[in-house]
Amino acid sequence: MTIRDWLDALLPRSDARSRAVAASVPASPHAVPQEGGPGHSRAAFDAGLAAYAAHDFATAIDCFKSVLEDVHDNADAHNNLGLSYLGLGNGEDAMDSFVLALHFRPHFAHALYNMALAARELGNPEQSVANLERAIELDPGFVAAHSTLGYVLSHELGEFERGAAHIRKALELDPENADVRCNYSAVLTQEGRAEEALAICDDLLAHYPEMHEARLNRSLALLKSERFAEAWPDYEARKLARGNYVPRALPLPEWQGQGLRNKKLLVYAEQGLGDQIMFASCLPDLLREAAACVIECAPQLVPLFRQSFPAAAIESEALGDAGLTRLAQSAGLDYQAAIGSLPGHFRKSTADFPRHAGYLKAEPARIDYWRERLRALGPGMKIGISWSGGALSTGGGSRSSRLAEWMPILAQPACNFVSLQYGNAADESKAIAEQSKVAIHEWRDAIDNYAETAALVSALDLVISVQTALVHLTGALGKPAWVMLRQASEWRYLENGETMPWYPSVRLLRQQRAGDWQPVVARVAQDLAQLARR
Repeated sequence: MTIRDWLDALLPRSDARSRAVAASVPASPHAVPQEGGPGHSRAAFDAGLAAYAAHDFATAIDCFKSVLEDVHDNADAHNNLGLSYLGLGNGEDAMDSFVLALHFRPHFAHALYNMALAARELGNPEQSVANLERAIELDPGFVAAHSTLGYVLSHELGEFERGAAHIRKALELDPENADVRCNYSAVLTQEGRAEEALAICDDLLAHYPEMHEARLNRSLALLKSERFAEAWPDYEARKLARGNYVPRALPLPEWQGQGLRNKKLLVYAEQGLGDQIMFASCLPDLLREAAACVIECAPQLVPLFRQSFPAAAIESEALGDAGLTRLAQSAGLDYQAAIGSLPGHFRKSTADFPRHAGYLKAEPARIDYWRERLRALGPGMKIGISWSGGALSTGGGSRSSRLAEWMPILAQPACNFVSLQYGNAADESKAIAEQSKVAIHEWRDAIDNYAETAALVSALDLVISVQTALVHLTGALGKPAWVMLRQASEWRYLENGETMPWYPSVRLLRQQRAGDWQPVVARVAQDLAQLARR
């Protein structure tokens, strides 16, 4: 048994699970003063706290280890040793220290809270939630635990309502807490109350100008309200706030909108596939201005981007910072820009979004190949479907439906359905086929290769999907897509309406009640029947 295996025996696990928000920032870790001890230990403990406060985590580790040499069962020292490890990015040793803190003090709510932060660092949001729930069971008034639980449920697991409830509870317990108010502003944005969210963010930033999470939240509220010119400068705060942006160490100055005549630019990737595809809509604007561009993207997108942007040099993220640095030096590049920063230069108003017919291009020969395979299915529309949405970290749970809920759609005559569902979806398709005799065709060679997915989508008549990267791919190819949106949709899908400026070919159909897909499915089925008749 390893030290971490003790965890489940320390306290009972909460079984509470349901739905929940999107928030913005977890509260800070909790360093706890020592309750008492011999003189040497006391001095070493205080020195450790001072070093931790100064972000000198290596010295703090030495101090707390010194305390534990004298008093091995000092739970506070174990807790703060864990925080010091966490400060150095060592989540494994941090977790071990928090487990020991709980072993010596089984009802140590702050150690559970800190263990939740370590679990997030180790990529385990479910364990983080379990630890936070246990901390709240021990201390129902633990403001930071409620707020952080709301954040993890919302931001990491995509549970809106349940997360919002914890953030509201934290706000009730401490109405002036800046971290909690910041999280609550994100709740308001998700609920369609952008003006209230903006008022909170403005007030927070007036008092805490360096609160990057509040600035980022303000940008998302503005983007959802289509106030693009105001939003993009604040969106740069994503580079300083916790999120999907990964800082890069590249030896080039940041492009700030200077003229690009005779200049060479490196555009580096950030965030997920869908974001890279969406922000790539700005690449044609950039290529018209710059003398040359090197564009980094996810490995899956390299063939598609090379087909679509032949004037640029397309490189894979797999090169890493070192590879890009060598490339920048050998190619004589002048500037760098994150792909998510391009809209701040090219999309300052709704009118700046082009009415494009597709800026990504699949390989023509592969489109012809898939058209032939689709033609072999017989007469009727050829429709691609995806019913389950993405990873937990991007809210996949609340974006997903069950294929069985799609029966009113799948029962439409004169339609041939093709699965574009990423992952292991064969069992659901097989069950539907056995129960209803509706055939859902699936070609794994098209799903597992993004260039092939693009070619297949280009050959289809329509794509129907929940929120996934497939929506961005279909819209970027200029093909029609109907998107079934959860109630608390992301900023990309705006506050309301059936259209989104990024993709003229995409139509949005929104849940009116969280988790209730039935009215959306009924609307899609009705409209599909009309389309098939036409």
